[in-house]
Amino acid sequence: MEDCISNSYDIADPRIYTMIFHVLTAIEIPIHIFGIYCILWKTPIQMSSVTWLMLNCHILNVLLDLSISFLSIPFIFHPTFSGVSLGILDFPELEVYLVLTLIGLVVVSIWGIYENRYYVLFAKGNNSMWCWIRKPIMVINYLRAIMFFIPPYFVIPNQTEAYLKTAKGLPCRLEPSYDGRKVFLLSDGQGLPLYCICFVFVLTISQCIPLFIVIIIKLILQGRKKESAISSRTVKIRKKFVIALVIQTVSPFFLISLPVEYLAIATFINYYNRSLNCFSMVLFSLHGICSTLTMIFIHQPYRDVTIDTIYKLFAMKRKTNNSRKISVIPPAIQL
Repeated sequence: MEDCISNSYDIADPRIYTMIFHVLTAIEIPIHIFGIYCILWKTPIQMSSVTWLMLNCHILNVLLDLSISFLSIPFIFHPTFSGVSLGILDFPELEVYLVLTLIGLVVVSIWGIYENRYYVLFAKGNNSMWCWIRKPIMVINYLRAIMFFIPPYFVIPNQTEAYLKTAKGLPCRLEPSYDGRKVFLLSDGQGLPLYCICFVFVLTISQCIPLFIVIIIKLILQGRKKESAISSRTVKIRKKFVIALVIQTVSPFFLISLPVEYLAIATFINYYNRSLNCFSMVLFSLHGICSTLTMIFIHQPYRDVTIDTIYKLFAMKRKTNNSRKISVIPPAIQL
């Protein structure tokens, strides 16, 4: 029986696995910094209502990225709730909580962007009830994201006993430590950690989807009203902006949901695949860079700055004309 961590010369090889994360970290840091620059200094005034929400979501994505690809580099032995940290930080109890809490905060920050669109476009001045309850709901959502994974820490098993039980259930030889780093066992087979993760995901998504549907329906109805004070062009631009925000948030969300779905299925069917476990973690760590690149290229103000920067870096002159606009958003339209 081979070791659960062995030199297999593939993605499950700890040397290759660690190198992948180091390369990702080196690539993503400058991209994330450029994303912060775009949000803070290149966001047009028409998008000012979402500037700080986008920055909040972006920073949380950056922190989640770095916590996985730099601090932790988790090598998991799923479907058991165990693993070892290969990153610069060797404190798995803290790392697990930090990563999962940041996931919850990222999802809530996405909800916050959708809620802001609903509030600014429809509720402000028209829906006094929502104006009154929106902040308490936001506080509750953020508190839930911070606290949802605390329950599993009340039932962390005795590590020696849990190790013996877990080692018997794996098709490979699980050592109690690797290169001086102890294997951490969050649970000895109970599904509480998975239930907590599913709970916060389902609850938050059930808030995001209705908000998005309501916003789109209201924008469509608003555009059809002939007596509406808002022009059809304004409605169309607002609709495009909402769709752009959805693309920006949904595309990286898939990179979070796919590994979570695989891990959930693997838990229920008790399936162990070392390479898929490692691949799911790599895929998971790509969500931040995907989010930043999507944000940069989906919003024209950021896209123009990015293209201009690329031309300057390669000392190329970009062909321009006087009719080229910096933003697709007319100055008179407030988003």
